[in-house]
Amino acid sequence: MTQVLLATLLMVGTSALTKEPARAPAASPFAGSWTADLSQSRLDAKMAIKGVELTIGVRGNVVTLSSSFTLPNGQTQSEKETLRADGTETAATSIAGVTHVANWVGPQVLALVARKGNQNIALITYEVSSDGQTLAARTSGLVEQMVIFRRR
Repeated sequence: MTQVLLATLLMVGTSALTKEPARAPAASPFAGSWTADLSQSRLDAKMAIKGVELTIGVRGNVVTLSSSFTLPNGQTQSEKETLRADGTETAATSIAGVTHVANWVGPQVLALVARKGNQNIALITYEVSSDGQTLAARTSGLVEQMVIFRRR
């Protein structure tokens, strides 16, 4: 009986010691504006671009990716996707019939799978460097590339 009481007191005491007061969530290392450093990137031959600007917004598990691509002819093309980084499937807005499933893989990595029907067509991982100044976007599937971004 004494051992059970002691164990219960230890568990309650440890729980009280480890419980932290509620606080606002830390700012995401992904949030902000990024510019592609194409000299450090490895682009797929199918992706003829001269530049990329990326803005990422994060609110809990809701992630917004706004990008602007500069094409070889100088024209720009913009896209915006909003997804949930909790495994919830969300419809892509830029390509009909495509859905996204995203999850956090730790505080500095976001993994995104693009699906068309029952087929996975791309895996994209976004990883922020430990100093928060570099973002690597690696794509595998229909496109094989790695784009390095620098924080603006």
